[in-house]
This record gives sequence, C-alpha cells and structure tokens, in this order.
Amino acid sequence: MRPITTFVRPLAEEEKLRLKAELRSSDAFTLRRSLILLASASGQKPSVIAGNLGCTPASVRNAIHAFAVEGFDCLKEKS
Repeated sequence: MRPITTFVRPLAEEEKLRLKAELRSSDAFTLRRSLILLASASGQKPSVIAGNLGCTPASVRNAIHAFAVEGFDCLKEKS
C-alpha cells in the first residue's frame, strides 16, 4: 500500500496562478480542490485545511494525492 502524501509538492509560480484562477470556478468541486492545494502549498496541515473548509482530513489528503498523480486533471470531478 502506497503512503498518502500529506503536503502538495512545491508549486511553480505558473501553477499557483492557475490554481488562483480556478478560485473563480462556478464548479464547487474545482473550487474546493484549488483551495486545498493552495493551502497545502502554503504549509497548512490537512487537519487545519479540513477545519477551515468543512471537510475531512482524508478528503484533503485525497486531493493532495490526486494532484501528485494526475496534476491539474484532479480539479475535475470524475464520474
């Protein structure tokens, strides 16, 4: 079993700008994932991010892991 990443990798400036642009998304899933990734990139722990966004720490870790595997494709909800 693979360990779940608890922090997003350091983001390039272009990646930060792209995530900030996604904060204007009308899609709640995309908005929440963008918020999670930006908060993690700023050094916040999953438990803190979860408390601020009203979700579980597991959801935060899942978003961080999805970004590590899928990149920006993780911002779109899968069926």
